[in-house]
Amino acid sequence: MLPSPESPESPETDHQEAYYRAYFGVDADYYLRKLAQYRAGTKITFNIGAFFFGIFWMLYRKLYIAGIMVIIALTLESYLLGMAIEYYKISDGNAKLLNNLSTLFWSLLVGFLGNWLYLRQAEAKVNQALEEEDNERDTVARLAYEGNITYIPHIIIAALILLLLLIFQFIS
Repeated sequence: MLPSPESPESPETDHQEAYYRAYFGVDADYYLRKLAQYRAGTKITFNIGAFFFGIFWMLYRKLYIAGIMVIIALTLESYLLGMAIEYYKISDGNAKLLNNLSTLFWSLLVGFLGNWLYLRQAEAKVNQALEEEDNERDTVARLAYEGNITYIPHIIIAALILLLLLIFQFIS
């Protein structure tokens, strides 16, 4: 947590910042500012990365449960939208407009909720690590491992897409 200008820095504040810095990794300065805003009452802020990359940003930030929930919601919404387009015999131009509006809606939703979800997860992970670890070094190491970023889901998704492309190539 960043110290407020009115209050002197305390050792507890320094430790808290070190834990969050370990969790946030290379983007710690950005997320420490967002955490200060969050704690000051501004819960919802916009994240441009979450807006443009959506689910991939969520996986990159290890927001697996939220990412899966968005995937399920998107799949359901896409299915229902497709059924509505077919049932109401919506023209191709209007169907494209509805799809674009849907994409914009989901992008804005993830963009505005991304930091909130990530900061809530960070607080939960830091508190859990503080309760379960015996010393500061282990706590920082654990938070650096649990937080930060990962490319593993992206590699798995890319491999699955490649596999599906190969399968469809041989089927057709």
